[in-house]
Amino acid sequence: MLSFAVPWVFGVAVAAAAVVFGLHLLSVRTPPVLVLPTARFVPGGDARAVARQPRLNDLLLLLLRVLALLCAGAAIAGVQWSSTRASRLRLVVADDGMVDTVAWRDSVQRALADNDALVATHLARGVSRDPGAALVAATAQSAALLATHRSLSTVELTVVLDSSAATLAGYAAWRSQWPGAVRVLTRGGSRATATVANALPVRVTGASDRDDAVAAALTLGRGAGAGSGIAGTVVMVERGSAATNAAATRDETSPATLQVAWPSDGMPQSWTRRSKADTVGALVANGSALVGPWVRTTILRDSVRTLLDTSRTMRAVAWWSDGEVAAIERRTGNTCTREVAVVVPRGSDLLTSSSARGLMTAITGPCGGVRMSTAMLRDDRTGVSALAPASAFRDDAWSAEGSDPWWMTPVLLTVALLCLVGEWWWRRHEAVS
Repeated sequence: MLSFAVPWVFGVAVAAAAVVFGLHLLSVRTPPVLVLPTARFVPGGDARAVARQPRLNDLLLLLLRVLALLCAGAAIAGVQWSSTRASRLRLVVADDGMVDTVAWRDSVQRALADNDALVATHLARGVSRDPGAALVAATAQSAALLATHRSLSTVELTVVLDSSAATLAGYAAWRSQWPGAVRVLTRGGSRATATVANALPVRVTGASDRDDAVAAALTLGRGAGAGSGIAGTVVMVERGSAATNAAATRDETSPATLQVAWPSDGMPQSWTRRSKADTVGALVANGSALVGPWVRTTILRDSVRTLLDTSRTMRAVAWWSDGEVAAIERRTGNTCTREVAVVVPRGSDLLTSSSARGLMTAITGPCGGVRMSTAMLRDDRTGVSALAPASAFRDDAWSAEGSDPWWMTPVLLTVALLCLVGEWWWRRHEAVS
């Protein structure tokens, strides 16, 4: 199927060809002048004849001129050739932690393939934690695939999720940006709920005095995290200097212990001392901000910051409002250790406020975070409303990329040039003869 990046340019070329054709109809060839001996007997006066229909003169010349105009116009307009076999793109996005096997990809393509659809599967990082990552990846993949396959007109999106996710905030934000419906398939597993009634028991050790704000908030049980799903889990929060080595203080008698290193000076082992303390306005965790007179004396080591971007067993669980990491989690099997670099003023009641619930849940909650049910994300609408238009992802400006043959433009310009040379040769031949 032929299409043009700038259709009006080709329209101008067609109009010019039509004008040339009309001029050929109006043109009248002047007959050669011949001297006849008997012309002296013809009486003076004008001789007129009526043509019954217009007749084309110099058909070859007309063909060369029209072909030159059309070829030049098509080349300048950015002619594109694309196959008409596939008009839909069926894109499947899943978490990159899912087992990536050729058999899995082939089974998906066989299940979704038909003569009118191109099937593509993509594994994106972080989908199981926040389904919004699937929509972000799908938008980028759709744009790339539609730039390559210019014949595609619509996109069908299928997202494969676990039965639960750490947060649904990203999905809620990006769902409104996706122009069509989204089909959500849940991978096998028990369903989780957003809230669990039982809180994890917390034990605080190493507190220097009775005015320790962290110990007071945790022992009062306020802001404690939701259940972990692991029987016998205990959260051990170390406030003293021993917190710089969380592994050394692990309760070996309780294999499901969740160890939290929260030193009172804000200096866990993964942080280093700042050359100069600074202030920051809020602490963010689980989507809520805890505003207070925070003073930072430490900063995350560069080596640990690099690991956060690459490791699958380490993640940030709290941030300062300027984006700096305030707490991290390292997973080991079913348990984990956490480090918190937050200095809470003595006697402060910040951690007992409702705004502190996000931070306290992130610190004392189950490893991997509180899981949210993905059942509410189902969007199984079918029909036209489920299809996202290709124009929402594809740049309509002409580009040499994609399935369009790169040689079409130079070939068309060459043909146009040859037609003009042929016309010049023909006119010169006619003049000589």
